[in-house]
Amino acid sequence: MIASRRLILAAALTALCPVSAIAQPAPDAPQKVDILLDWKALPTFAGFYLAREMGAFERRGLEVTFSETQGAISSAEMIGVGKPYWIGSSSGIATAIGRSRGQSIKSLAVYYAKTPTVIYTRGEDRIAHPRDLYGKTLGLVPGSITNEEFRALIAANRLDRSKIKETTVSWNAYDLIEKKVDALIDYDEMAPAELIAEGRRITMIRLSDFGVKAYSLNLIVNDDAWADPVRREIAKNVQEAVQEGYNMVRERPADAASHFSRLFPRLAPRYVDRSMATVSQQLSGPPTGQQTRAGWEATISTLDALGLLAKPVTVDDVAILD
Repeated sequence: MIASRRLILAAALTALCPVSAIAQPAPDAPQKVDILLDWKALPTFAGFYLAREMGAFERRGLEVTFSETQGAISSAEMIGVGKPYWIGSSSGIATAIGRSRGQSIKSLAVYYAKTPTVIYTRGEDRIAHPRDLYGKTLGLVPGSITNEEFRALIAANRLDRSKIKETTVSWNAYDLIEKKVDALIDYDEMAPAELIAEGRRITMIRLSDFGVKAYSLNLIVNDDAWADPVRREIAKNVQEAVQEGYNMVRERPADAASHFSRLFPRLAPRYVDRSMATVSQQLSGPPTGQQTRAGWEATISTLDALGLLAKPVTVDDVAILD
């Protein structure tokens, strides 16, 4: 009698419970992927961090971690090796140069359609044109893609490099503030934005205004990884998720800055606000992350004309286009 009542109760509960409440097989474990970023956690890479924060990776079955390296050249080299990193950020210039050197990498998406690199100086020094650097001291960071971009600026404007004093510096603005150098080079949204947010007067020479026209921040993938169906699917999901993150930056930079500041409270809010607004203006597309054959042809042509490629490369060598 008791047993029959239990059976009746169990049947009743089953009828009342929705299908979703009944025990189902456990879903597949998320696929883990470590994305290599070519610099520190700054608003430049907000699309990556916000994608994780908003669940864009998780919704695609990915469990993402981020690692950092010292610049786009380093990132391209490490992803070219394929272990332990096989996907991450770099720059269009580093991608094309790396491919010309035999590195096994291709671009999957381009976030900056032109280089955001600037040479920045103290406002009172009135350095507004590349030729104004003659007789001045410029600080360069070892291993940075900005060194290659500076070479491009020299070639594009037919400057006499011997007339510019060069010295090695760390990647911060202290040497400029302390007047140890007259100029530094960096992405617009990094150190220059930080100085402006602090209320300092600076002048910027935008390399894109003086002949250095090339793709910049991009997502690259190792060739062997792309050839593997499983990792190719992961790479596509990473691309889609990061696009969601950068869409927020493009469409709602103030909200993006607010979220990013909560993730990285060590960064001054005024700096994040300004930097995020700059990133929003620099993003390519729509769609965000768009790369085109024409854009890559222009990038490769620029680098070839300036003598920065180790050997000729084609668009299909450097980019994965739909």
